[in-house]
Amino acid sequence: MSGMSWGLVSNCFKSQLEAGECLGDLIQRAVGLGYPVMELRQGCLGEYESRGELVPDSARLAELSSCCPGVEWDLALGYSCFDPTTTGRDAVFEAGCRSIQSLSAGQTPHLRLVDLTTDHRRCDPSESAATVVRLLERVVAVGGVLSIEHSRESWAWFAEVFARAGDLAQADRGSLKMCFDPCNLLSAGDRPDPARVTEALDPDRVSMIHIKQRRDGRAWPAVAAGEIDWADVIAAMGRMGGGRGYAGPWLLEVAPSRDIWEFLEGSRVYLGRLGLGAKRDGGEDECE
Repeated sequence: MSGMSWGLVSNCFKSQLEAGECLGDLIQRAVGLGYPVMELRQGCLGEYESRGELVPDSARLAELSSCCPGVEWDLALGYSCFDPTTTGRDAVFEAGCRSIQSLSAGQTPHLRLVDLTTDHRRCDPSESAATVVRLLERVVAVGGVLSIEHSRESWAWFAEVFARAGDLAQADRGSLKMCFDPCNLLSAGDRPDPARVTEALDPDRVSMIHIKQRRDGRAWPAVAAGEIDWADVIAAMGRMGGGRGYAGPWLLEVAPSRDIWEFLEGSRVYLGRLGLGAKRDGGEDECE
């Protein structure tokens, strides 16, 4: 992914999908409202994945891509990418690799993984890094980029795994990226300061930043004041890379709601007031 632009994660639409709305229609409306980057999250693909196993349907996703020209896609799977026994030789991961090819439409295929099941406390970072590289090789084989997201594990552990995987990947290092979600740091055992972590990241290794908010330990349906100080984090984005700043896409991932469109607009207005999307020379929002 490249370029400063707004996007969405499809789990924002969970309420609408459960009410029977079509994911394609929701995405087309989102694009019309200025969200050209779309992350399709397993479990919130509607008719574009199987029930039960939640296996992405690569053929149908090709149809979705053709109906939404110009969208920049990635496919996100909940997958045990840190488990040393994971091989990637299963229906979900193989369908994921096919699906990112179906979605790409001339762009670089992009798969994003988050591990919600592996107990990192029982995993050696070097072994987990080897698993990540094993999966990366499968993604690179289809011409793609692999992004790994931190979730509940210790940030220090995740950062070590990511660094080790980059070293192991050698020539494929540039195809291994990080999906960064500052709000997830609130669930990390070591509870690092989100702004400090943000500032220390190499923007060239970050494919996207997820944006959401939490209040009283719960995901909030809009980005507003809450447990993450977004003013601090946005300022830290500008200091990434020794001041080069982050120039990639940011994807809203607010909690599902029947009033999703109003909450998305309110979130975008709030973040804009904090400076997200503003040009460095003080001009207008360059994402519009």
